[in-house]
Amino acid sequence: MRNSLTSKQKIVLSTINDLTHKKGSPPKLEELRIALNYSQISSVQRHTDALKEKGYIDKSRGLSLPVSSEKIQIPLVGNVACGMPLLATENIEAYIPYDISKIRGGAQDYFFLRAVGDSMNNANIAGKTIDDGDYVLIKKQLTADSGNRVVALIGEEATIKKLAKGAEGYRLEPESTNPANKPIYLFDDFSIQGVVSDVIKKGGR
Repeated sequence: MRNSLTSKQKIVLSTINDLTHKKGSPPKLEELRIALNYSQISSVQRHTDALKEKGYIDKSRGLSLPVSSEKIQIPLVGNVACGMPLLATENIEAYIPYDISKIRGGAQDYFFLRAVGDSMNNANIAGKTIDDGDYVLIKKQLTADSGNRVVALIGEEATIKKLAKGAEGYRLEPESTNPANKPIYLFDDFSIQGVVSDVIKKGGR
């Protein structure tokens, strides 16, 4: 069992995790110093050395996080349209095991939806598209930035699209090879349910 962390060590570890996911590789000490807004690298190194001693960072590979095989069970809560909006059922159909090192927070902050349609088959989510039948990992949040792929609830129907904001207001844009898929303009009665975090391809690819 790992030793407990101080509040500052938790912040440093969370920042390393975030930067690693954004870059696809572990950060350098200077990058970490800037992200943490520390004035000296020595302050950063003191915390990273403690994290190494406690087993949260791989001692032999810079600021690399140790490979984790620990899984958590994230609920699959039905279908979502990647074409025309489709009623999203809130009944849990199953649980999908997912690598705990790839998420921020706990299982309660995430859910999976099964994609339906082809309106996001040209999206790039960590090098993966969203095709019919894929499992889309959603991080629960009620706000999103323009450019995020989101689950939007329009009335009682949910759909995955790219959120965009222009002079006319918000719209949901398809990212598709199929020209039949068109943007959806948003006015009243819509809300953001979460942001796309990852995709598990149908068949586990």
